[in-house]
Amino acid sequence: MSATGKEAIWLACKEKTCCYTAFVVPTGRDVWRIARALDAPPWSFLIYFPSREPRRDAFALDRSGGTFRLALAKGASRRTKSPPPCVFLLRTRGAYHRCGLGDLRPAVCRAFPSELVDGVLCMRPDSGCTCRAWSLADVEIGEEWERIATRQAEGEEYFDVVARWNERVATAPDGADFSFPDFCTFLLQTYDAAPEAEA
Repeated sequence: MSATGKEAIWLACKEKTCCYTAFVVPTGRDVWRIARALDAPPWSFLIYFPSREPRRDAFALDRSGGTFRLALAKGASRRTKSPPPCVFLLRTRGAYHRCGLGDLRPAVCRAFPSELVDGVLCMRPDSGCTCRAWSLADVEIGEEWERIATRQAEGEEYFDVVARWNERVATAPDGADFSFPDFCTFLLQTYDAAPEAEA
């Protein structure tokens, strides 16, 4: 399958600065795709961090009221003046950076730097991209709408999965102990059982 215009531009970027600056928050389906395709436990490529405010993608590990969100982990870096890169960013011998996930990239990465603002398709001005200033002229509008719609649909699906997990934690017997791997296992099992998992 040939790359779209936007993907060709992104692939041609040598530095992939966006893969250093961005904090990638995947959906549950993204995590499921990556884990199953790579045969890797999610906790090997994810981190979790406290949610500062109530969010529909924030999961609990106990009944204290604290919740957490997922993000792709960051890898080691020799750069000292920039954040570390995404754990999946690879550097070739020609010093070009490449995403090791290819078509498994999370929906938010595939849509980057497009976003909807009050129902209007826009390019993020704060994308962290140093290779170019993106504009709508760089993308196929129909494809971008499709990417945004996919990201939103997978986000809604994940909100439902998180709500079911949080209900499990809230109704567990006193003293029940839940870990991050427990949440990840629940997530994988839920998506394994979903009809879309066969596609």
